[in-house]
Formats: sequence, C-alpha cells, structure tokens
Amino acid sequence: MRRVCLALPLLLAAPFLGCSSSSSDGEGTPPPSNAGMGTVNGGSFGSAGIAGSTAGASAGAAGGLLPAAGASGSTSAAGGGSAGQSANAAAGAGGRASGTGGNSSSGGGSSGGGSSGGGSSGGGNATAGSAGATLGASTFMLGADITDQEPAPTAAQDNLLSQMKAHGFNFIRLRTFVDPKAADGYDKTNGYDDIAHTVTFGKRIKDAGMGLLVDFHYSDNWADPGKQCIPVSWQDYTTIDQLATAVHDYTKDAIQKLVAGGARPDMVQIGNETTPGMLLHHCDSGGQPMTGTVAITGSTGNWTNLGKLLNAGAAGVKEVDATILISLHIDRGNSFSASKNWIDNATQQKVPFDAFGESCYQTYQGDKNSVANTVTGWTTTFSQLTAAYPKLRFFAAEYGPMEREINDVLFNLPNQQGLGTFNWEPTTQGDWNAVQPSDPSGTTSHALFTRSGNTYTTRPDLALYDLMKTAYASRL
Repeated sequence: MRRVCLALPLLLAAPFLGCSSSSSDGEGTPPPSNAGMGTVNGGSFGSAGIAGSTAGASAGAAGGLLPAAGASGSTSAAGGGSAGQSANAAAGAGGRASGTGGNSSSGGGSSGGGSSGGGSSGGGNATAGSAGATLGASTFMLGADITDQEPAPTAAQDNLLSQMKAHGFNFIRLRTFVDPKAADGYDKTNGYDDIAHTVTFGKRIKDAGMGLLVDFHYSDNWADPGKQCIPVSWQDYTTIDQLATAVHDYTKDAIQKLVAGGARPDMVQIGNETTPGMLLHHCDSGGQPMTGTVAITGSTGNWTNLGKLLNAGAAGVKEVDATILISLHIDRGNSFSASKNWIDNATQQKVPFDAFGESCYQTYQGDKNSVANTVTGWTTTFSQLTAAYPKLRFFAAEYGPMEREINDVLFNLPNQQGLGTFNWEPTTQGDWNAVQPSDPSGTTSHALFTRSGNTYTTRPDLALYDLMKTAYASRL
C-alpha cells in the first residue's frame, strides 16, 4: 500500500494517523533461479562483523513453527542458544500451550508456558515474561493490528482485549517506530508507537494470554511501498555497513526491552511493506519523502544492500532470543510473480525467516464490485507460494473487509502453511475497511468495534469471527 496519512483526532486522547492506500504491481529485480527454501543462514553484516543468526533456531522438529523446516540445526550468534526449538513441549509436537509461566529464563533457555529447551542467545531472557499464547506448528493466528488504540486508557484496552478473545482472536500485532518525536515523526507530542509504549501495551496483550507480533517499521513514521523514511538519527551514515549496524543495534535493544518488560514477541516483522526495500528516503515533517537522492539505501535495486539490512534486523532478534520467529512483509497478496521475486532475492541473500506476510486489501487489490476477483487473486497467490516454498508459512499481515474470505484462504492452505491473518485497525473506520461488493461506494464501515469512554461496542461484522472461532477451533 501507498499510504497517504492524515491526523485524525477521533475517539482517542491523542491524535493518531489514518491512511488511504493504493498499490501497483512492480516486479523489481529479476529473481535468482533457486527454488524451494526453508530457514536459511544469515551471514555477517556491517563493519562490526556481527554474525547473523544461523539456520533453524526457531524451527526444531519437536513443535517449532515450521514442520520439519529443512534447517539443519543451529547455534545462536551470541553463543547462548542451542540447536532446534522444543516449543510447546507440554502440548506435544505441533501443539499449542498457553501455560502460566510465560517465558521465564535465568540463562540460555526459556521455560514455563512458552518455549522450553530452545535456548536464546545473548544470555537468554533474563527477566520473566508474561503468560501468553504460544506458536506451535499447527497454530492459526486469528489476529488484528490495534496499535491505534495505544493511547486509550488502560481500562479501555483491557475491555477491548477481553472482548477480542471472547470472539476468537488470539494474536495482536503492534507496530513500532524508531523515534516518533523526531522532526519527521509520527507523534511529535506524545511519542506514541515508540518502543517504550510498545512494551507497555505489549505486556497488557501478553498478560491477557494473547500472542504478540511486533512490526518494526525502521522509520520515525509510516513505512510502506510509497515511503521508507530513514530515521533522522541515522541520516548521517554514509555506508551500508553503518546503516546495518544501526538496524541491528536498535532491533536488539528493542527486543531486550520487550523481553525485560514482560512483552516478549512470539514473532517479529523485519520491516513493514518493504516491497521496494527499506531505508530509502529522507522525509519531511509530515513523514513524506523529500526530493533529492539518498546515497546509500536498502533498495530492491541493490539486493546486496537490502540483504545486509534484513540480516542485521534478524540477527538483532536472534541474539536476544533465538526462539522468536522472523517474518518479512510486502504488499503483493494479489501477485505471485512479485512475491516470488521478492522471496527468491531474500533467500539468495541468506536472510533467515520463518514466515512471509502479505497485505491483502480488497480496496486496493481487486474489483470493488466483485468478491470473486479478489478471492481468486489471493487464492492463486498463496496457493502458488505454498507450492513453490513448501517449508515456509504465509500470513495476511493486513486486510480489511472480506474477513471470512481471506481467513478461509489462509486457513485452507495445504499442510497448514497458512499461519494466520491480522485485521488492520478494526477499531477505527477508514477506507481500508469501508468497501464490500454489496457496498462498492464504501459508505458502510466494516470496523469491528467502536469505542465510547472505556467501553468498546461490537459491530455487525464481528459475528463473522464467532463463526471462524468455531470453524478454526482445532488450530486456535
């Protein structure tokens, strides 16, 4: 999506951003010839020579995310990890255990309700985490991105999470920006969506017994196909190694803070809608690209550079906790060729990732008057991707209307390669959720909740999730 973002006061105590989007199907760099892939080794990056995490740290055969993921064992970058992940041991291979102990650790491995025996690098999880949903080999993430509710009162957040769980949701996705108070930042007044706020909200999510996906934008403001703003504090760097080191150090520090704060993520996105690459632009006070050429970027026009950045982010995660899963994300849910091109190039650069997310918006990717057009596109893309990459799992990182349709596409992929979905900002009305074939003018909101004070009121589309809760019960 190419987002045009405007400040919207709406119901929250502080302003947040609402966005409209469009997309085009660019193909980018021609793909290499390599075929199927699993989790692959991350090489060294940057002048600091920090080694990337090695294959399979989170994909052991005894219940990791990938079913026999083709990773040949692993050691962690910082020396604290062990080969394979015995995730969800109490639930058996491929099972899911919510547990009560969270992911507490005093050394290399995490224990309790989360993963056990998997180990984590860089000294492990020194501070006990909170209980939460745990990803097993069969888990289906019925999720939503509700970062826009970060400014809401604690009582309101608790009310929302409780209601979401009651209707079947088991995962939440939160975005985080490098410095939202920067000159080009998302929230110059309150700094919402920085890592400190993400830790606070993330802990509430984990305490509610839900899983957590943290989405690193690597920007002070929105990152998407139309803009990938280099954080202001990184703009003086002149080499790709310096940028890679900045990505690594920021990511590692953020993961350490999340773990210490009881908000250990189950999965992390290295970049948001990085279809054109990441760290591409210098942006103005509104977070929009300025004219002029940036000398060093992570563009898909130079996959060596982009590979260094992606490997740096992945290493920053794995050096703290090797059992946290890594995902990548672009906005081509309606294009197999563009998606395959991107995955092949990332694989050639030895970027380690367990899952691949796509944005799937009817509003921007299909005929607004036709369910069949959109569903056919999504089904074709994901079916071809699962055939091309049988050891990789896929998810809809963002979607709006057609809630049951996109969930069924992912849930019904062969060999449980469909990892799940995340409804984009279901607590807010916007153009992303205002269109259905029965309402092509977009006058009806398909948001799932509206908030008044500390209470969220459910809207009609939420009934679809009650049906999915029953239909998907074996994997939630």
